[in-house]
Amino acid sequence: MGRIQQRHPRRDDPISICPPSQNAAYAYIVLFGVATAIHFILMFVFRAAFFIPMVIGDAMEAGGYHGRAWSHRESHSVKAYVLQSLLILSAPPLLSATIYVSLGRIIVSLRAEGYSIIKPRCLTPLFVLVDVVCFVTQMGGAGVQVSGSESLRVAGEKIVLGGLIFQIFVFSFFVSIAIKWRRQMWALYVVSVFVLLRNIVRIAQFTEGGTGFINTHEAMIYVFDATLMWLVMVVFGFVHPGKLRKDIRNAEKRTSPFNDDHTMLMINDGNANSGRNRF
Repeated sequence: MGRIQQRHPRRDDPISICPPSQNAAYAYIVLFGVATAIHFILMFVFRAAFFIPMVIGDAMEAGGYHGRAWSHRESHSVKAYVLQSLLILSAPPLLSATIYVSLGRIIVSLRAEGYSIIKPRCLTPLFVLVDVVCFVTQMGGAGVQVSGSESLRVAGEKIVLGGLIFQIFVFSFFVSIAIKWRRQMWALYVVSVFVLLRNIVRIAQFTEGGTGFINTHEAMIYVFDATLMWLVMVVFGFVHPGKLRKDIRNAEKRTSPFNDDHTMLMINDGNANSGRNRF
């Protein structure tokens, strides 16, 4: 009953695109719910307020798959379709925003500003701004799709497609300017690949239309959207950027309260005074 299925939907009825699997939907509600709880706790452990978008995105993913479980019970419920469409499409930009902010925090924490072609104080606002554009575009497009009009539905598909393509472009540029820094940077590269792959598959989905392979095979959504977004959360659970910042803060507390330049100046002054005393 809850097995992932496939069928031939009606092109003019977006709600009938794919009959959702209840078991798969419940499984991902649990996975995303656990990820939400873990990231919420780690946000306080590492004092990482910049992870708020990640926590919200985690919760939105869980809510979106609740909409899919609801659609299993009420296959033609407009509310269930709107819930899953808005939340599942709109959650990834929030995860992307966390990735953008994490890069800025890592650069500043490691004092590696010279390795980035964009200054950290400009990098985060720039990418978050374009991510907000992607977020609003995809939410608006998903909302237009369920308006009931065929012309508006087609327009909604094009709006979502445009938002996904724009996000691909921005994310590719982001990856190209990221600096490599051991474990934390490799984590950013891995989650970036996951987000890019998810967006590419979503672009293919909206390009194919309602009767395409992706829309008629629910497993594609779970493999190339739900699983990839959950893996982003898992990677950030094990390699949390906030831990790096906490480790650096603790290391600074254990060292001299003076910065390196001040310390070297005092050493030089001390050496000079010793020399004068000898004469």
